[in-house]
Amino acid sequence: MEAPLVSPGGGNGGRRPLCEGCRRPLSACWCACVRPVENLSPLLILQDPGEAGQAKGTAALLARCLRQAKLRVGERFEAPVSIEGLVLLYPETRGDLTLATPALWRPSLASRHGLTTLIVLDGTWRRSRRLLHLNPWLQTLPRLALEAPPPSRYAIRKAQAPLQRSTLEACALALAALDGDEARYAPLWQAMEEFVALHQRLADTPSPRGRNGAR
Repeated sequence: MEAPLVSPGGGNGGRRPLCEGCRRPLSACWCACVRPVENLSPLLILQDPGEAGQAKGTAALLARCLRQAKLRVGERFEAPVSIEGLVLLYPETRGDLTLATPALWRPSLASRHGLTTLIVLDGTWRRSRRLLHLNPWLQTLPRLALEAPPPSRYAIRKAQAPLQRSTLEACALALAALDGDEARYAPLWQAMEEFVALHQRLADTPSPRGRNGAR
C-alpha cells in the first residue's frame, strides 16, 4: 500500500495531505476545475522552473484539460529534428536586437487540419524572454501573436503589461484561431473562471493559525 502524498505544514507532524491529481493541498485542489477539450492542434508548453511551483499558474490546469498537450519544465530544451509545423505563441520583439524576429504567422486552412503544433512559453515576461535566449531554435519559429485580445479574466495575478494574458487564456484564444472553432474551446474559459473563483475563496478564508494570532 502506497503512503499518502504529504507536504510540509499543517497537521500529521507538520505535513499536509496532497491531492494525487494536481499535487496541491486538498483544501486548494483544483481538479474539479478541469474541463476536457479535444483540441485539434497539439500544444507544447515549455515551462520555466520558477513557474512550476506557482500555485496560481494556469499551465498545469491547461495541460490537464487538453487531450493533446505536453508540459515540459526546464531552461534548455533540445531542438526537434524538424521544426516544420511548429508555431511559437509570442509577441513581436522587433525592438530587441538580441533576438531574431521572424515574420508573424497567421492561421490557414492547412493549420486547421491538425498540421500545426503550438508552442507556448510559460513564465513571467522576463523568464519567457530568457527561455528564448537559452533556446535559439525557438527564435527561428514562425510566431503567432494575439491581436487585441479580450479583457483578461485572470483576476488573481497582476499582469506586467496591458496585453499580457495568462497561459490558459492565451492558448484558448490561439487554439480557437488555429482551429477556427471558438465553441470547441469554450470549456477552457469555464475552467479558468472556476480556477479563479477557487483562489478567491482561498484568499478570503482565514488560515487556522491566523484565527488565534499564532504564526
